Amino acid sequence: MIKKSAEGLVLGIRLTTKAEVFKALEPVQDPEHPISITDPRMAIVTEDYIEVEDGTIRVQFKPTVPYCPMGGLIGILIRHKLEEVYPDADVKVELLPGSHSQEEAVNSMISDNAKYQNVVQQLKQRNML
Repeated sequence: MIKKSAEGLVLGIRLTTKAEVFKALEPVQDPEHPISITDPRMAIVTEDYIEVEDGTIRVQFKPTVPYCPMGGLIGILIRHKLEEVYPDADVKVELLPGSHSQEEAVNSMISDNAKYQNVVQQLKQRNML
């Protein structure tokens, strides 16, 4: 059972906070640079871009440039990591509004389950996940 808490959200008996979600994303690296997406130099994800409420973890991210060709892949890597760490949560990942020139297409790639699963399968076949 999921219970709402002022601190964050309870998944099973484990409390999840924005800080814990942020920490869980530390291993995720920018595909073009060997730097974590949570590193302040990249600022792709900050704690301010994370919401935890009522069984849902929502993360927005900001690519390093508005035409970033890896924007969709970054979002898929974020979603995959969060679904791995928080399998009972409803995970939602999207671009920070106005941060990418192809915002609608990138968000569709991340949120559409068929597109998402297709990319995840390809990444696994290439030993990238």
